[in-house]
Amino acid sequence: MSRRDYVKTGNLMSLPDSSVEKRKISNDMWKKQVFFHLLNFYKSYNILDILKIINIKKINPQIKVEDEIALFLRNSLKYNRKFGLQGFLIAGGVNNDEEKKGLYDISVFHSDWRNDEGFPVEFHFECKNLNGSQNFVNKYVYYNTYEKDINNENIYDGGVYRYFNGKYAQNMNFGGMIGFVLEGNVTYTKNEIINKLNEKFNTSPNGDIIRVIDDSIEQNNFTFDSYHNRFNSEFVIHHLLFNFS
Repeated sequence: MSRRDYVKTGNLMSLPDSSVEKRKISNDMWKKQVFFHLLNFYKSYNILDILKIINIKKINPQIKVEDEIALFLRNSLKYNRKFGLQGFLIAGGVNNDEEKKGLYDISVFHSDWRNDEGFPVEFHFECKNLNGSQNFVNKYVYYNTYEKDINNENIYDGGVYRYFNGKYAQNMNFGGMIGFVLEGNVTYTKNEIINKLNEKFNTSPNGDIIRVIDDSIEQNNFTFDSYHNRFNSEFVIHHLLFNFS
């Protein structure tokens, strides 16, 4: 088992027994617990498991590596004792129930995680491979597919973009991106993503970047937050770039 001692996970919170008390916990505190579990996974995963997934791709080109790594991550948390004892649930392929249909790669839930109006809160993540190339950075953020819609207009896509084209987390004010860095330098890749985020989407002003907070999650240098305009308010995306190279 390989451990990455440089990864700072933060602290695991002892949740109240009472549902009434748990429902008073802020979104920021809930998110810190989700980040703890994601970072703890990253700190302790076995690189041989990731290499096995990558090698399967070489044998079967139909396999999507990012889907298989996301599945591995979900299963790692699903069967993690601390994750379960806190009452979290994790799923993949959850339908977004929006007008523009899509499936989330990772969704984290808790029965007592509620907003101020008492409605359930869901933390969704889109996962993308990264290999140091601009092509993969574009797919992580925003790119032209060069396919056409029924009006003969270009169709655009991208992990970040899906939070602003009506597809993802329309009832939330936050979401997540997890980049699986299979090749290349993480810092370089992070800077390229941030540069790309400064481009205007075809949904502008929705999606326009407001600011970036670097090293935002427990001061880990492979994380950052990007704040965007959406529906005339701020929408934040929490980014984690996991180095699997």
